[in-house]
Amino acid sequence: MGTFKQFLDEKQLNPETLVRLSGQLEARAEDDRKLAKQRSDKRRDKEAQTKPYAELGIGKPKSGRGVSVQQVTAALEDKPLPPKVRGKLVRAVNAVLSKKGGQRVDSQALFGEVPVRKGTAAKAS
Repeated sequence: MGTFKQFLDEKQLNPETLVRLSGQLEARAEDDRKLAKQRSDKRRDKEAQTKPYAELGIGKPKSGRGVSVQQVTAALEDKPLPPKVRGKLVRAVNAVLSKKGGQRVDSQALFGEVPVRKGTAAKAS
């Protein structure tokens, strides 16, 4: 049994709850839509194209996608997951634990020694 599954069993957390809560946490709000519009406008503006987003005070919007059932199942089976998926799972677990009054956890405590999944390298142009 994997580290993630042991942690969920120990804290009596339901995987379906994590999927639902992750969807709520990662959902785009009006602020995120405004940030996406600002980033889009910045890319179209010839003068602002050379400046980084941070210099213009434009933050990064939420992705709008929570974790899927397949991703939670892969985590339960200790399969390698991408860093973004791990981060979303950690946020969902911490949200549940904060409601229950528990301590926050980090990625290492949830996933242990399972390696991070790496994608294929981008081709050099």
